[in-house]
Amino acid sequence: MSRSAPPPPRHVGPPSGPHGGPAGGRGPEPGTPAAGTPVTGAPAPRPPDGPPRPAAPTGLAPAPAPGPRIPPPDGSTGLPTYTLANRLADWRRARADGRAGLPSGSSGTPTLEELAQDFLARSHRERLRLDVELAPLLESVATLGVRIAETEHAWRRAEERVASWPVLLDRDQLDLRRGGESLTADDVVRARRAREYEALRRPMVDEITRLQRTGAAAREELARVHAAIRAREIVGATRVRRLHAQAMARISAYERHLVRHHPRGDAIGPWLVAQHPRIPGWVFEAEAGAAATPSDRPSEES
Repeated sequence: MSRSAPPPPRHVGPPSGPHGGPAGGRGPEPGTPAAGTPVTGAPAPRPPDGPPRPAAPTGLAPAPAPGPRIPPPDGSTGLPTYTLANRLADWRRARADGRAGLPSGSSGTPTLEELAQDFLARSHRERLRLDVELAPLLESVATLGVRIAETEHAWRRAEERVASWPVLLDRDQLDLRRGGESLTADDVVRARRAREYEALRRPMVDEITRLQRTGAAAREELARVHAAIRAREIVGATRVRRLHAQAMARISAYERHLVRHHPRGDAIGPWLVAQHPRIPGWVFEAEAGAAATPSDRPSEES
């Protein structure tokens, strides 16, 4: 007697968890038989072909274009470090120059000349970096200056046009009737003429107001750019001041050992001062310009 074939295996779902749900706390994925939804359903909507449709107008005015961005000043100092090795090298060269009798008159010493030239090169580098930082700001100053001049010129022309239009019409112009107004009351006719005149004059007055606001915004932006320029000039001047202070620290360490080993250590002071590095003139100009700028802070009462 032959046995019949075993029935096909039934679909077995995922093992259930302790609360009747699927094991692991995860539910069946959508679109699977276990989720109770058909596998074949409506396809996902496809984007329409062709260029996108323009959005419906919202009635809002477009946002104004932002003004020129002012980059922040570079925070790096670029100062060299006066290491112990450099200090020992300065002392060793001071003893060697002193035993050799340098300086001997106006000739000076090679070490002082080297330190002065190093400060000069670093100060020139700081000036170059400052010029690079100020270049976009100076372009903004030129652009804002032209914009302010053009705005003021348009403002004057708009005021001249408005000046030729009186604020109120004369009585004869208010009583002027047009076709179809022969039987209209006098006060209605005057009100119509006044509204028509105001509709013609109001845009010119609004144009003056707009030009005033544009000029005020441009002048405010120009003041901000000038303040940023002064701030960067002060930063550059401070960097050069710090470079000069560090150069003088090295020179002082060198000269203290030089006078101890020089045969005429008590008389070489003027010769040494003549070789000291000088601070560039633009540093004094930047500091004087910042000091001449009035402060926005209120003065303290004594």
